[in-house]
Amino acid sequence: MNIKHENVPGLLQEVVFEISKEDYAANLEAALKKQRRAAAVPGFRVGNAPMGMIKKMYEPTLLVQEVDKLVNDAMANFIKDNNIQYILEPLPVEEKSKVDFQNPDNFVFAYEYSLRPEVEVDFSKLPVVKDFRYVASDEEIDRQVDQLRERYGNYTTPESVLTDKDNVSVKFGEDKTGYIFLKDLTEKAAKKFVGKKVKETVKIKLREAFTSESTLARFYRIDVKDLEEGNAYEEELTIDYIGHLDLAEINEDFYKKAFPDGSVKDEKSMREAVAKMMAQQYETTINQRFMNDAIEALIDNVPVELPDDFVKRYIMVAQKDMTQEKLEAEYPQYKRAFQWQLIEGKLLEENDIHVSGDDVRGYFRQYFIDNYFGAIYSKEMEPRIDEMVKEAMKNQETVKQVYDMLFDMKLSNKLRDKLNIEVVEGDGQAFMNYITKSEEAAAEAPAKKTKAKKAPAKTAAKEEDANAPKEEKAPKAKSAAKPKTTKKSTKKDE
Repeated sequence: MNIKHENVPGLLQEVVFEISKEDYAANLEAALKKQRRAAAVPGFRVGNAPMGMIKKMYEPTLLVQEVDKLVNDAMANFIKDNNIQYILEPLPVEEKSKVDFQNPDNFVFAYEYSLRPEVEVDFSKLPVVKDFRYVASDEEIDRQVDQLRERYGNYTTPESVLTDKDNVSVKFGEDKTGYIFLKDLTEKAAKKFVGKKVKETVKIKLREAFTSESTLARFYRIDVKDLEEGNAYEEELTIDYIGHLDLAEINEDFYKKAFPDGSVKDEKSMREAVAKMMAQQYETTINQRFMNDAIEALIDNVPVELPDDFVKRYIMVAQKDMTQEKLEAEYPQYKRAFQWQLIEGKLLEENDIHVSGDDVRGYFRQYFIDNYFGAIYSKEMEPRIDEMVKEAMKNQETVKQVYDMLFDMKLSNKLRDKLNIEVVEGDGQAFMNYITKSEEAAAEAPAKKTKAKKAPAKTAAKEEDANAPKEEKAPKAKSAAKPKTTKKSTKKDE
């Protein structure tokens, strides 16, 4: 085989594989013999069909397979031997290729590929990026404490409705039943139930009584869209059951139940623990917002050269439903996605950011302890938790999501260290206002800041252990023989 390649200035490079009959003849002959031994041809015992007949029946297909394998191996070795750092996948150059399987002899396969662009991230030249820091308000802490008191409170079934916070099950119509949390009603409607006993009735217009359409639909066990416009839903409800909850007293017994790790001894430490717990609940959403803003800042301010024509041709090959018109309209989004992948790869390389299978298993383990065992956790439960982790690791989609999340967490922490950060503090409502303003600003931003569209193939893969999800192979160019190469990884497993 003759390989022609000459380094030229710029990202786009070309390699040509010239394959002669001598390169594939021996392998083709071996494949034909193997096929003959297994071929079941009418009129002949298995393995005894004439070779001429076998060639006539199978040689065209086997020839394509052998040449395909030959050029694939040649491309993989060429990439490896020359330590070529590239993006996407090589694409065939049809006008420079000579491939005729109907008249086989010598073949010429020409491919174009793009070197990986150089990426330099100078954090000193990047703009300020805002980062929200959640600080629970006293009102939010009070509500959370009340929820904990409800969880560990004393539930009773009194003879009559005691407060507008009780819940009741009711009967109405011929044989219908419903369940109402009185806190879901307006103050005026809830008071109609207070003092009522089991078997007593309440006549009420439920559409006016419920504070939202969703709670009204839930009462009737239907979708909101199925509610009848203009219907007041007036019903005569007969109380069938009353539930009352006395909130747990805030004392030592409550601290032990609600905070079993023993960290809470008084009201001050309880409020601090609750504030910390609430901050953790916001952590993922806040991190996602920070990463979105940081990514936009990096894409807009870190120069990344891309061979646009080559990338467009690749997208046309990779996306079967893509049209030229659609590509031109969506290419700015694809380009931003490719640019981010290259920037991300550079950041991962420079900062040695990686996620191992043990990291994922550790995440699952802590998740199960926190959400399934909590206060009752003990060392004796470890075998059961090990089994749960093992089962979780079998779900490739979930494992991949955790890998991506842990990568983003590690990368976001590194970006917080390096970027010029402006911290914005506030409670939950302040965060919602912050999100709304960010989205409004994004909507008014110039066209160049259009949201990145997912690229058809990643330029930087994650190396993962045997239990980690495998990266999907990038779509290959459609040709008689196409190289199957393995991308260099920038995210490394331990």
